[in-house]
Amino acid sequence: MMNSLSRCLLFKDLAPGEPEQLLSRCGYLSKTYAKGDVIALKGTRYNQLLLLIEGRVTAETTDRSQNILRVEHITAPAVIAPTYLFAEESLLPVNIMARSAVHLLLLSREELCSLLEANRQVLVNYLEIVSTPNKFISEKVVYLTYKTIKGKFANFLLDKMAETGSSSFRNTLTQREMADMFGVTRPALARAIGELVDEGTIFVKGKEIKILFSEKLKQYARN
Repeated sequence: MMNSLSRCLLFKDLAPGEPEQLLSRCGYLSKTYAKGDVIALKGTRYNQLLLLIEGRVTAETTDRSQNILRVEHITAPAVIAPTYLFAEESLLPVNIMARSAVHLLLLSREELCSLLEANRQVLVNYLEIVSTPNKFISEKVVYLTYKTIKGKFANFLLDKMAETGSSSFRNTLTQREMADMFGVTRPALARAIGELVDEGTIFVKGKEIKILFSEKLKQYARN
């Protein structure tokens, strides 16, 4: 657990062993889940901060046809949905599911406040986390508003280009993960990507993607 905590953004720039000392003083609950377990249900109140120490989870919702849409893939170490903890409406808009064996630390609002008061660096780290655009939901759900698959993928690529500051980047998601996120089938997504490659809008080699014609992507992203 020590190695995972030291890599967690909440404990960035802390001395070795310091996260464990702080947590032991402030209190927390440790839980494990098996692959496929439901960690939290949509509509439940988010009153404990979830620190993902080991494993992978997904944030899932459903469309109007009750198809499962995986809108976020989260790999340890990570802080899950930090902006919802102190929100006036703190109801989760998604289900959180274990996609492997998972180890979580759960901090109540009171325990987190004690942790933030105990160490200024942790407070700064938490403020940085909640000030970052909320990728947990908002940037992913927006893909569902696009009517075409090319529009969804074009918006994804434009987001990556803005995030990396480069027209060339490595895509860490598989086609299956992207298809789940967009709410489409993997073969349909593969066809759309192939068409973008054939028309010269993008170049793809394995995980590496290069945007060749960003204006064309912007046109697709309007649809």
